Amino acid sequence: MSHLLTRTGRLQNAVWTFFTAARTEQRSMRGNPLLLVNAGFLPVVLLIIAVETQRPAPGRAAEIVVSVMLTALWGSTIWTSGGVLRRERTYGTLARCVCGVESPTLVLFGKSLGATLYGVGTILASTLGTVLALRLPVAMAHPLLMALGLVIVVVSATTLGALLSCLFLLTRNGLTWSGALMYPVFVLGGLLIPQDVLPVWLRWVPQLLSLRWINEFFSGAASGRLSVTPLIIAVLLTVAYGVIARRTYQWSIDKARQRGSLDYA
Repeated sequence: MSHLLTRTGRLQNAVWTFFTAARTEQRSMRGNPLLLVNAGFLPVVLLIIAVETQRPAPGRAAEIVVSVMLTALWGSTIWTSGGVLRRERTYGTLARCVCGVESPTLVLFGKSLGATLYGVGTILASTLGTVLALRLPVAMAHPLLMALGLVIVVVSATTLGALLSCLFLLTRNGLTWSGALMYPVFVLGGLLIPQDVLPVWLRWVPQLLSLRWINEFFSGAASGRLSVTPLIIAVLLTVAYGVIARRTYQWSIDKARQRGSLDYA
């Protein structure tokens, strides 16, 4: 009985740590200029450009809106969730995150979730306002399934952000890598630009991005051509991101402890 109570207490502490980290990161994101640009302004600009080139039909309008939102989410993820550990290092609080009682991986994913939720909320708000202003005929054939897809989007973006954050922690040029990865994925990610228009030797790139598969699922759900296969692939990629992120984070922490440079000064 005591063993069960101990495990329950640990689980409660882990849940509390996870959501406290998420709330803390959400508070720190308020007024973040990168969030405002990538999650607030970027979807508005992309949506106006995409719509003004051709007035889409209801089914096509929903596909364009989804593609724009996921493109903006990538920009938000790479600069906000992907920069979680980089900001901790800059503020001098990385050692405290790593040396806490609870798992540092739990703190990382909690912070990534906080940044992702803030980004997704901003993107939804700015996109909805733009859709209403442009009077786009957006139709959703399977709204409940699209709501499920939104949950997968949040989980996948959180995990992808944690992975990017770990990778950027391994270099002092994280900002440079963030900028270098942002626009190539805009072009090669299979979101706004269809995968079949890419050169044949580059068509494998979108396959590695979970957002591309989520985009395919959303497009099918909006138009009535529903298939759960893209969503399953997106979940599998998300699991792979999580495994790589956890191992990379633990490896970087162990290396820093060995060198006595946990603050990454």
